[in-house]
Amino acid sequence: MNLNGFEIVDRANRPSVNSRVAVRVFFMNDGSFVDPFEILSVSIFDKSLNQYPENLLNASGYLEPATIATQALAHFETSSDGTLNNGTVKELSLYTAGDNSVFKNGPGEYFVVLDGISPSPWDTVIQKTETQADISNSIQRTGEFIDAWVIKYPGESNYKTIFNTLFLYDNVFYTTTEPPSVKTYNNLITRNISLGSKKDLKITTEFTIENRNVDQATQNLFKTALAINPKLKIEKINQEQNLPARVEVSGFIDTQDLIRITSENTFIFTWDTETLRQHPQLLAGNLGSMLGIYAVTLQYELLNERIVTPQMYLQLV
Repeated sequence: MNLNGFEIVDRANRPSVNSRVAVRVFFMNDGSFVDPFEILSVSIFDKSLNQYPENLLNASGYLEPATIATQALAHFETSSDGTLNNGTVKELSLYTAGDNSVFKNGPGEYFVVLDGISPSPWDTVIQKTETQADISNSIQRTGEFIDAWVIKYPGESNYKTIFNTLFLYDNVFYTTTEPPSVKTYNNLITRNISLGSKKDLKITTEFTIENRNVDQATQNLFKTALAINPKLKIEKINQEQNLPARVEVSGFIDTQDLIRITSENTFIFTWDTETLRQHPQLLAGNLGSMLGIYAVTLQYELLNERIVTPQMYLQLV
């Protein structure tokens, strides 16, 4: 993930302590992504000291500022009163190194950035109270941790604390005695989409280490954290003779910050096909019908190589 020129590693991609880590959560309700009314704070605690995370809460089930001040290893907050419709979530384009803000990356998707490169402390009051502490936004050791999100949804409800698990890993250096030769295979899982739907395009990745002298353990390390900087291009394929054969509806530049990568190196891009109805290429008469065949091309980096996949096809019906 590239955030305003900074490379950010997602929590699912085996992040190291000396990297910038997106501690991301997805809020869902009744099968849909939803935005909470308020995000008050995000705090990270040592899991080894809190095997039962509910021990961090008071009798009312609330994570108190005093607990954060004395036990949190890292801390983040929204601005003002935390109400999300008051501009308290920072724009992605305003991210700077060492930022202590909460960011939104889409409906129901929020994250904070643990900065193991340029850490800076949270050195003001906690949760808009009189409790003050100097807490970093970085954790400089490996292990298992708890990220606690204090939220309110809906507006008249009580605050709730949601716990998740975060792992940070050593900067493990692994070596080979010869340049690694990696063979890749990508497959588009999503093949049919109904016009007007908003669908995740999922592209799986298989890696094969072709060097005979690389042992299986080292091959597994390659497979858990390899692909970076993905981009995606979507083109409409026209068969009518009076139309351009290929028309780009979404380019590499358009998608370079919008693709997620899972820990299994599956690429996910959410395509809202409803936007085609007002697409400039449609209005210019270059698409013909919005229905039909579309070609998807994925580009990403792998070691010192830039991989551009063969075109993969889907049907918009």
